[in-house]
Amino acid sequence: MKSADRMFFGGPIRTMDPSNPIVEAVAVRGGRILVVGSKKDVELFCGVGTERTDLKGNAMLPGFVEAHSHPMSSGMLWGEPVVDIRAVHEPSFSAVVAKMRRRVAKAKPGEIIWFLGLDPQLHEGMEEPSRELLDDIAPNNAILVGTSNIHGIYINTKALAAFDIDADYAPPPDGNFFKAADGLPWKFEETAAWRVMDQFFAICGEERKKRSFEEWVQKFVRAGYTTTSEIGISPGNARMLQAAVKSRPNPLRIIGYESPKDDASVPLNFGDDDFRMIGVKLWADGSVLLGNVWTTKPYLNNKMTVKGMGLPENSTGHANYSEDKLHELVLKYASEGWQVAIHAHGDRAIDMVLNVYEKVIDKVGPKNVSGPLRIEHCGMMREDQIDRAIQLNVVCSYFLPYLHHWGEAIRDYLLGEERAARFVPSGSASRKGMRVSYHCDSPMTWPDALVCLNVAVNRSTMKGAILGPEQRVPMESALKAITIDAAYHLRMEDKIGSITVGKYADFVVLGQDPVACEPGRILQIPILGTVVGGLDTEDLESV
Repeated sequence: MKSADRMFFGGPIRTMDPSNPIVEAVAVRGGRILVVGSKKDVELFCGVGTERTDLKGNAMLPGFVEAHSHPMSSGMLWGEPVVDIRAVHEPSFSAVVAKMRRRVAKAKPGEIIWFLGLDPQLHEGMEEPSRELLDDIAPNNAILVGTSNIHGIYINTKALAAFDIDADYAPPPDGNFFKAADGLPWKFEETAAWRVMDQFFAICGEERKKRSFEEWVQKFVRAGYTTTSEIGISPGNARMLQAAVKSRPNPLRIIGYESPKDDASVPLNFGDDDFRMIGVKLWADGSVLLGNVWTTKPYLNNKMTVKGMGLPENSTGHANYSEDKLHELVLKYASEGWQVAIHAHGDRAIDMVLNVYEKVIDKVGPKNVSGPLRIEHCGMMREDQIDRAIQLNVVCSYFLPYLHHWGEAIRDYLLGEERAARFVPSGSASRKGMRVSYHCDSPMTWPDALVCLNVAVNRSTMKGAILGPEQRVPMESALKAITIDAAYHLRMEDKIGSITVGKYADFVVLGQDPVACEPGRILQIPILGTVVGGLDTEDLESV
């Protein structure tokens, strides 16, 4: 019998396998888990050539899994030459305008400048930037100003010519736009915004894409992730992304979902376990922070929503599709074998998605649907909608860092205390038996598994407020949502998500077992490194 390539021991090993939850040692061969159990038993599979890694009291878990993210898109959206105007750097709207003026003063003739991070909730004194203001800031250069939620952009007059936009502009089917006083487009939402962004990225060039992608891969690795998704790939980019992943030893597995214009641009299951295309992504509504999610009860009326966000009074948002059109699309892709994931924040949008899913399941047949069908974010999901989703075997991926970063704004200015307490109700879903996942949705927030765990266990914001303590879950339940159940969402449960014989040897090493950690200290748990296919992606010698 061939000996193991490597053995891990010397610390608590939490497997996330209910049949064998905590073990003393793990042996690996050929990138797969060979055996788990007591140190004595695992030693029987090791030989002179086996590399032995002593965890020195630190904890090892299956590598974290992010079921909903955008590493390639994050790389394109952030980093040079994009100008970061987030509130963490510029706390007020006046400071944002001043920074934009300073950057434009340095601009070369013909240079197109992209500002990103405009935040009505966090920028003090925020007002929607009018066309007149943007033209005054940059009379001679095209500028684009993107919101922190990535769902909207504003452009000036010079940008109209730069991106060939005129009075006859027609948005994509799931996009929206608004005209300025001169009758020309000025504000773009959803895919209408993303199409303009794609034009800017093309100007930046392919080398910049690759470089920025690698930088963001490392952000995921440092956060303890070994698998993520790229959920919403623009048509034509899947092959480029696969080439980037396969160009070097892979520290991060990526599962792809395309945002197709019509037919998918690559075959189903294109790629391998380093990068594989399995699904399509659709957007039923928009961002809570932009004000375009479709709700039953309206947004609050105040200076932030009316002046800062430009919402009409008593706004209930809107859907991006009619129910008939959404049904047409989901039926097409589900019938072709693609897994379907649909972004839906507002409760009316979630009702529509569940209606569509039920009709498609009835038409295609439950056994013929490439499940689980998914709903993404689920901010305003009601209890009856959770029950209905479970009956349909639909799973929800909850965007918990929303509360960490914007919890007070959601409570005080957007939705009110009652809805804020139920925002992203992952605790209810878990207790009812749904296999939920948690995600950070980069580029909107940076990858951070500990923030997901902290919100799940404590329901606390970055400023210390507690929103909806009844939605708290125990750490054991929270860990499932970023390991084995997130793997289930990505159709990878048989290969990753637990430390189980036969699965990939994908691990994260932490300075403390999260289950033994005091709830108030979750964010301080050290992330010491990850292992993918039995190989270190970070130097574990220092543990």
